[in-house]
Amino acid sequence: MDTVSATATPNVSQGDAAALVALALQRTKNKAGEPRTRARMSYKTFRRLTGRRIGGAKFVREFTAEMMNLGWLMVRMPSAYGFVRAASLDKWQLTKSDAVAQELKLINEGAVAEALDIARQELGEHGHVGKSTNAYAAPIPRKKPGAMDK
Repeated sequence: MDTVSATATPNVSQGDAAALVALALQRTKNKAGEPRTRARMSYKTFRRLTGRRIGGAKFVREFTAEMMNLGWLMVRMPSAYGFVRAASLDKWQLTKSDAVAQELKLINEGAVAEALDIARQELGEHGHVGKSTNAYAAPIPRKKPGAMDK
């Protein structure tokens, strides 16, 4: 199959593109031969299959809505699109608010900036905040539980 040029006119509608992508995802099996609940698709494969590039916000909204109707969620990644079967999320563990009880208390007290400082510091310590978004050169002192009860 020939690759599609960067200036190619889309050869299928968004709904048809979603159907072709969902079919490819459905046919993707794991080592045991069972359907996958998550998969990636390269930008090149997407273009070859649909004659399209995922472009502006309107296309992304409409295409992801079509994928959702077909039972898939989509995430744009640096080198590919990621897809997760929506039904598989029901099996995922819930994150409960007690995980951020200290921050919720600060937010309720009107100290949103302090709660965000704590979040950014902790995320930075664990490598979750990239260099471009982590504006904190010096560590921010973190209050110990109970220290804010004054």
